[in-house]
Amino acid sequence: MNIWLVNPFDPLPGDPEQEGRYATLVRLLAARGHQVTWWTSSFSHRFKRAVDQAATRAACEALNVRVEFLDGPAYRRNVGLGRLWNHHLLARRFAAAAPNHPPPEALLASTPPPLLALAAARFAQSRGLPLLLDIQDLWPETFRRLAPTALLPAFNLLLRPWARAARKAAAAADAIFGVADAYVQRGLELGGAKPIAQTVPLGVDLAAFDAAAQAGRCERFTKPAGEVWMTYAGSLNRSYDCLTFLRAFAQVRGGPGRRVRLFITSRGELSGRMEQLVRRDRLKEVEFTRFLDFSSWAFLLSQCDVGINSAFPEAMVFLPNKVFYYLAAGLAVLNAIPGQCSRIVLGGGCGLDYQAGNVESCAETMRRILSDATQRSKMRRAARGLAETVYDRAILYPKYADLIEAVRRTPEPAKQSTPGSGGRRKQPM
Repeated sequence: MNIWLVNPFDPLPGDPEQEGRYATLVRLLAARGHQVTWWTSSFSHRFKRAVDQAATRAACEALNVRVEFLDGPAYRRNVGLGRLWNHHLLARRFAAAAPNHPPPEALLASTPPPLLALAAARFAQSRGLPLLLDIQDLWPETFRRLAPTALLPAFNLLLRPWARAARKAAAAADAIFGVADAYVQRGLELGGAKPIAQTVPLGVDLAAFDAAAQAGRCERFTKPAGEVWMTYAGSLNRSYDCLTFLRAFAQVRGGPGRRVRLFITSRGELSGRMEQLVRRDRLKEVEFTRFLDFSSWAFLLSQCDVGINSAFPEAMVFLPNKVFYYLAAGLAVLNAIPGQCSRIVLGGGCGLDYQAGNVESCAETMRRILSDATQRSKMRRAARGLAETVYDRAILYPKYADLIEAVRRTPEPAKQSTPGSGGRRKQPM
């Protein structure tokens, strides 16, 4: 089976960043004998620099995965006009390049970015191909939320093409996947009922994580006996409840007989404010590691006891990547995300919830986890158990591949159409 993947963000095999959702998936599909072509960007969203195309091609070709790079201009900020322009050009360049290649038998497109997903949908429609849409975030809703109130009308106008693209791509899809239940539900609201609609969480490559943790052993992150270590992994931006957990930590760090440290392993727009708060309150127990290589980061997580999973409800972050790495490391989870994430944490017995934005709620929940070593150990065992039995990609992704193959086996019957009518769809897009 010839399958195209259209996704410009995820790290490919050979990338310096740890492999994510789609690298795992394309490895699996290629191992099953499928021909996979990955359409991606020549600009790295994570590192904000050009991708090493030669190294990436070599790593992918060794797996029998073909790579097609789409050129887009650099941008420095995750939210800004530069990124909007980049995504606009990626969509245009895919639309121009795709017809020059033999068409696949199925096309899997991620959204975001919605404009590129729509370009993929239009190509699939023009060739009568099954389209599978994988929703990883809600755009343009996320961007609209970050707009200053005074500029909201202008933002709404600017983002209108994104909203239209998200709706049309969802309507065109033969199957909708998502990394969280809420994303799948939104796709169905936009595009109507589908024969296949399935949540496939990001999960974690447990074998790769364990190997990295072993390889990353170092004295710097080896925990002394008697200490309790906490960590926060993820962006330090306004979507995440970073200041709340740091202020709560300032209240609980000095409990009787308590030796607690907090490691913050990322950067972002709130970094300066957080570092200022640490200096002001003399929080010598807090260490900003900045970004670590995957092995060092995995080893640090393996030494920690508690992982902080914080986001504001309005951020529409429902099941973030970090929570699966916390489970892999066997961390008790201090969670502020309601809904599906809360059900996993509480239902799995691997952590406790606090109310986002409420310092007292966060501090009290921290105290409960830190003061009861027996309960904390139970939570940690439960977390690792969930990773091993439910959220290992070795369990999740074969089922994902099965669903992709099923869409190919049971596509809609082809419709008779005249040139320009939009292929097998009733309405052109």
